[in-house]
Amino acid sequence: MKFPHDIERFTLKNDSYFFPPIGCLSIEETADGGGDYYGLYWEIGKENGDPIVCIARHEEFLLVPEFKDFASFTHWFDESSGQEGPTMNLNDNDFFVSLTNKGKVLTKKGKHEEAIQKLERATSLFEEYFEPWYWLAENYYKTGQKDKADRALINSISSNFFFGVPSKKVFDRFEEMIPSNELKDNPIVKRRSDLFQGGDFSTPLSINYNSFLEIIEELLAKNDYKTAILMKQNYGLLMSFEPEETVQRHHFNFDVWYENFRSEMFSIYPERNK
Repeated sequence: MKFPHDIERFTLKNDSYFFPPIGCLSIEETADGGGDYYGLYWEIGKENGDPIVCIARHEEFLLVPEFKDFASFTHWFDESSGQEGPTMNLNDNDFFVSLTNKGKVLTKKGKHEEAIQKLERATSLFEEYFEPWYWLAENYYKTGQKDKADRALINSISSNFFFGVPSKKVFDRFEEMIPSNELKDNPIVKRRSDLFQGGDFSTPLSINYNSFLEIIEELLAKNDYKTAILMKQNYGLLMSFEPEETVQRHHFNFDVWYENFRSEMFSIYPERNK
């Protein structure tokens, strides 16, 4: 992986077991004593690009993007000694979180074309975050661009769940989708009716794990490696949240799964192992 300039001033660790996920290195100087810390994260397939900087919340198995790059992080760290929360600039056109939040504001104001510009920029900068894809889909639908909207919605569902599991409204929108003939054979679309159910605070998310595994195998057969790897990682993450009864029913052994997943990740993306 490509390391940022001046990285030597910090101590990086890569001895995690599943969390933080493969491709995230913790910055030891930011550990808060409770298990949370900042870390560098490289998007899958973009290991030779610049990493973003996230907060790793270990109790939630959640990565929260806070900085668009290492330089922004070090500027904040030097200014605040890491003791104050970073501020968000909605007009930062180089940070996908700022662009997403701006896009949501524009959407609610009915400025859909402007929102699309922000959200397209957001997804071009970072593809693994479900929110910009979902809001981009909503704006495409509003402007009559159904095919683009459907594809954006699929990308939202196949995002990296370490950055947050898509909300119930995303799953509901996905289930309601009437796909074009071209999209009907998409492995995720074909199984959308029974893949996810529930998903709000009163009804826990119910997942058809057999369908999940079928999707992964079909994606691999189609050589869609990045989506397959993301979905396989999501499978392990979701299964780790399940009660023991569910884990046993699906004959899921985390240690075996994780070793296989690591091997597959590094065989497809060898740069992630450097």
